[in-house]
Amino acid sequence: MAERIPALKKVDTPRPRRGKKLLRILMALFVIVLVVLFFRSPLSELSEIQVIGNELLSEEEVLKVIEVSTGDSFFVPTAEKLKKKVISLNPVENVIITKKFPGVLRVKIKEFSQVAVQLAADGKVSTVLSNGFSLPLPSDRLPDKPILSGWKAEDPNLVALCLVLSELPSYLLADLSEIHPDPSTSYPNRIKLFTRSRFEVLTTVERLPDKISYLSDIVQNREPGKIIMLEADTYLPYSAEYVTEETQDADKLKEKDSTQ
Repeated sequence: MAERIPALKKVDTPRPRRGKKLLRILMALFVIVLVVLFFRSPLSELSEIQVIGNELLSEEEVLKVIEVSTGDSFFVPTAEKLKKKVISLNPVENVIITKKFPGVLRVKIKEFSQVAVQLAADGKVSTVLSNGFSLPLPSDRLPDKPILSGWKAEDPNLVALCLVLSELPSYLLADLSEIHPDPSTSYPNRIKLFTRSRFEVLTTVERLPDKISYLSDIVQNREPGKIIMLEADTYLPYSAEYVTEETQDADKLKEKDSTQ
């Protein structure tokens, strides 16, 4: 009887691995050489720095604070670190920093809005921003804004007032010529406004946003006078005040004549 011969097991022959390892090493060395060459080439450097949106700050001031210049590394420092440096400048409200390969760094600045003009005792002129910070300005660059006088830099009401002014529409601000602090015991944040249309107004910083539209209506429809906008609103034209003073003087004269 014939016997079956068992099938031989297939033996896997080991594949050579030295070739693959050598290839991997060569590729890694090639990549390293490319990286080194790239970082030593002009492609890894800043070739252009763009500063836009700045009006109060000069380009030199911005470049000084970010401490980078053309020829420096394109990758270091990061955009986030540069943003922290620029945002530390008082006139800057926000900044967007982008890097565009190859070599372009763009610094887009948004400054706090100019809300008023301040005159110092020595005659120097400053623009006042919505964050309360003041910045010297040449006389030929004065913005058409209300003049703040009599204010101290550390007065918290000044910062609050600047914020209020920044939120008011320009057409309502157009007639305001001057704003003074006029605090009282009952109203520590009371202010006195003077308009270009010759009105004198008493109100408070916190009431100004609600009252200014009413003030605009009076200015357009009434003759110049004094307006009080506190708990209650009152209006007295200068002509009525003049008549009242004349009447009082006449009464005093009559009283004097009657006693003689």
